[in-house]
Amino acid sequence: MEEFRFKVNLGGMIEILSDHLYSSPDVYIRELLQNGVDAIVGREKVDEEYKQKQQGKLSLKLDEQKSLSFRDNGVGLTKEEIHRFLAIIGESSKRDIESGKILSDYIGRFGIGMLSCFMVADNICIRTRSVSSNVSYEWIGKPDGTYTLVELQQEIPVGTEIYLEAKNGCEEYFKKDKVEELLMHYGFILPYPILLDDGVDKKRANPTNLPWEGNSINKQELLMFGQIMFQTQFMDCIVLHSEEGQLDGVAYILPYSVQPSTKQNHLIYLKNMLLTEKGQNILPDWAVFTKCIINARELRPTASRESFYEDETLELARNEIGKCIADYLKELAQHDKITFQQFLDVHSLVVKSIAIEDDELYQIFIEYLEFVTTRGVMTGRDLCYSNEPLLYCGMDEYRQLSQMFFAQGKLLINAGYVYSRDLLLKMQDLFDVEVLPVDFSEVEDLLKDVSLEEAEDAVDLLEVAETILKPFACDVEIKQYIPANLPAFFYQNEDAKLLNEIKRVQEKGDNLFWNLLNNFADEIEEKADAVLYFNMRNPIVKKMITTDNRKMLEDIIIILYVQTLLIGGFPLRNNELGMMNDRLLSIMERNLL
Repeated sequence: MEEFRFKVNLGGMIEILSDHLYSSPDVYIRELLQNGVDAIVGREKVDEEYKQKQQGKLSLKLDEQKSLSFRDNGVGLTKEEIHRFLAIIGESSKRDIESGKILSDYIGRFGIGMLSCFMVADNICIRTRSVSSNVSYEWIGKPDGTYTLVELQQEIPVGTEIYLEAKNGCEEYFKKDKVEELLMHYGFILPYPILLDDGVDKKRANPTNLPWEGNSINKQELLMFGQIMFQTQFMDCIVLHSEEGQLDGVAYILPYSVQPSTKQNHLIYLKNMLLTEKGQNILPDWAVFTKCIINARELRPTASRESFYEDETLELARNEIGKCIADYLKELAQHDKITFQQFLDVHSLVVKSIAIEDDELYQIFIEYLEFVTTRGVMTGRDLCYSNEPLLYCGMDEYRQLSQMFFAQGKLLINAGYVYSRDLLLKMQDLFDVEVLPVDFSEVEDLLKDVSLEEAEDAVDLLEVAETILKPFACDVEIKQYIPANLPAFFYQNEDAKLLNEIKRVQEKGDNLFWNLLNNFADEIEEKADAVLYFNMRNPIVKKMITTDNRKMLEDIIIILYVQTLLIGGFPLRNNELGMMNDRLLSIMERNLL
């Protein structure tokens, strides 16, 4: 059997890198920095004095011809290493010779990063000298897959220099402002100095230390650092640490509210090199109220170096980050209630969504989360210790029932707000609290029967009302209830609401689905129940009972019926509001004549 070797079309590889793997040609600066840092790490392994004196540095020089040279004083390459690592796609100098595994000290992994330079340059020129040799070499690679290698006559310092000239259309990536921006973007927290020389000025592009490192952490410095990096003045910050993935950093709390589905931009570094500005998979889904700067040392990057592999280490690190943020919130809730309340005021919607998903966080937050009730705004703590069943209903029902529940001192909770119902039901699961949806039995308890004599007096009123309201499938009854200033109260069950909605749609729509809707309406009509309750305590109703003016009574019944619909937030059908206006006009005309 004859064996053959795979061959790589370098032009095709470059197209894959530019069109599918890397998000932008910007990454060529990232790959230069990465290779330079790894070269320094490699030299530190074999040169103790170099390591002790912290002599590692990176230099980038620009010239007016739209070209640049990038130099590191790292380990350099021998002739054999040049042929092996620069000419074989996928081969990496960071692999252990015996095991073939990537050494954890290095940033790079795949042996393809240098190819990103072909996205901005037609050729890559590398001059290098190994720390173990006095011989220097020049390697020039071309995108057609060919390269040349010559031994230099002059000796150069130990390390590697990469020379690039901008190809047509890529000149902007070699301009001073752009290069400086990219150096800051990708290398801001690198532990080695990055020196930029534009031919006029020489300066260091990255800071000498990071504010979250060291034994004494200054929160004001952290907040200032976050403001510089994200151009935002944050509410507060949380120092992050995870042994899993060897992760450190800081989470900044946003000063404005966000939706639970929001995807934030972060600054996620791997071994001090910027990996991605997304990084959603390294943070808990619920931590959307933060922007983070995170540096990981032992997480695995994907081939594009723009995300991390989903593995057990990443999952554990994500859990540790979540614990750091949760512990901060616990501490805030226990010892700084003013700041914690400020946090809730801004991020209540997100906090509610978090609390529903996480039992531990729920027990932290529920004491402070607020609910709208007939006794005013109450916290979860108030409700837990109210020592009575917690009745709740949706927004529409709350509009109907709140007046009567409030007047009679009964507790009713508006669960029509986002997450309110789920939070209440979870309260029942975690605490010894009875949580129930309001039903008609509770409403009936508020509606007291009238005396036999009062019922006889109201017979004529009820007969007229039944006749007037029959087209609306609405029954009538006479009751007495608080508040006395409420002349009538309209209540309908869910089937009646659905029936009313069907009829409203039929009035507005065409005949296409009319028969289908009509059949559905016939099925639920028998179960539909809608009642207008007149209040015997109300002076208007008392006057209606004693009046002999039939026309006036009909007008008032229609007006009260539509008024109760409006108060309860029920949708009006096409003719109901017009009917009320007609009745009001009729009353005015009779009084004016």
